[in-house]
Amino acid sequence: MQTHAVRTYLSLLLALLLCFSLPVAAKTIEESFDVGENGKLTLRTDSGKLIVKTHSRDTLLLDIEIEGEKADDFDVTFDKSGDDVSVTGKLKNRTGWGWNNTIRATFIITVPEHYNLDMHTSGGSIDIADLIGNVDVDTSGGSIEVGNITGRVKLQTSGGSISTEAIRGPLDANTSGGSIRVTLAEQITEDAELRTSGGSITAYLIEDIAINIDASTSGGRVRSDFDVDGRVNKKSIRGEINGGGPTLELHTSGGSVSIKSL
Repeated sequence: MQTHAVRTYLSLLLALLLCFSLPVAAKTIEESFDVGENGKLTLRTDSGKLIVKTHSRDTLLLDIEIEGEKADDFDVTFDKSGDDVSVTGKLKNRTGWGWNNTIRATFIITVPEHYNLDMHTSGGSIDIADLIGNVDVDTSGGSIEVGNITGRVKLQTSGGSISTEAIRGPLDANTSGGSIRVTLAEQITEDAELRTSGGSITAYLIEDIAINIDASTSGGRVRSDFDVDGRVNKKSIRGEINGGGPTLELHTSGGSVSIKSL
């Protein structure tokens, strides 16, 4: 009886060792496109971490690294129209994907300093360097970090934090489960919104910004470095800063809200 138990244990151990020792496939895709300033990258991928860099050349470079037992089942296609480039990453077969078959894809993208981004990943973080152009990105599961952006910015994640270095333009940032930390480096000319369902919000504003503020929390406190002409209490602040202007909304269901002066 004991011998049978030992054999069973050894068989299970051998099966686990074989499972962990399965070779990990990998492939690299490299592409280069001639583009002009103010073109747009449109990217849609079923999986992948997105890293965007910039350079002073009129080219768009793609360096895609795909790892996993079934890396060959992840297809990437490209299309170019004028100065615009479209990239699509798709899983050939979505059935039968267990934990050991997870594909890890990383898109390293280099674009001109003046360029527009429209990107979505179904699973991965997004990191964008300093850029002049409009940025519209979202991820179904990962953090978003952007540098100094001059242009219209929309950031959305279903499960991660959002942080920016400096935004010069309209801003809309939304996360279903993480903190938000942004810097508005100039006077906003349109309404802006920062919203999270489960984290804190910290907004750094220029000292002479003229806005209407609408900030609230269901599970923390709201604090402001600025004098507000309006209604101020521990859970919400609504009123004018420096005479008022476009509305900045900051709302969280489970954290604090801090409005700080640069």
